[in-house]
Amino acid sequence: MSIFVISSSVKDKTMKIALWFTILTIFLSLSLHAQDVNKKIIDNRFDKEILIGYCNRAGLQEGEFGESYSIEYDHYEPVMKFINKIARNTVDYNIVIVLATWCHDSKEQVPRFYRILDDAGLSDDILQLVCVDGQKTGGDVPVEGYEIERVPTFIFFRDGIEIGRITETPEKTLEKDMWRIVK
Repeated sequence: MSIFVISSSVKDKTMKIALWFTILTIFLSLSLHAQDVNKKIIDNRFDKEILIGYCNRAGLQEGEFGESYSIEYDHYEPVMKFINKIARNTVDYNIVIVLATWCHDSKEQVPRFYRILDDAGLSDDILQLVCVDGQKTGGDVPVEGYEIERVPTFIFFRDGIEIGRITETPEKTLEKDMWRIVK
C-alpha cells in the first residue's frame, strides 16, 4: 500500500513540475513575442520610420500613423444596421490585417475597421496585424502565404480557412463588406 502512495506522490510532484514548466514556457513565449510587437525600422524606400512585423492598436496610435488614426477613427460613422448584424453574429472568425504605416489607404481604412470592431463590441483578440515595408515584406514575419498585392488587406478566417478578404478599399463600406463575408 505504501508503494502506491509513494508512486502517487511522485506522480503528483511530476505533474506539478510539468504544469509549472508549461506555465513558465507560455510566459516566456508571450514575453518574447511581446518584444517583437510594434518594431520600428527606417524604410529606405520612403526614408521614414515605419512599423514592421507584428503590431497592435497601441503601435498604430503613435507617431504619424497615430495622427491619421485619431482623425479617421473619430470621424468615421459606420452604418449601424451592419454594425448590429456583425455584433449579433456568434460564429467565430479571425482576421489578419496586413497593412503599411506608410500607406494612405492603411491610414484611412485600418482606424475605421477598429471603429467597426469597437461599435460592434468585438475584441481585438480576433485580430492579428502585420505591418509591411515598401517591398511588402513583414520583416521577421512571413507574409508570402497571404499573397498580398495591395495594402491594407483584411483576411477573414473561420476554422483556419480563408472565407473572404477586403483589399485596399471596400467595395461598398467596410462594415457592409465585412458582414457579407462573416454572415
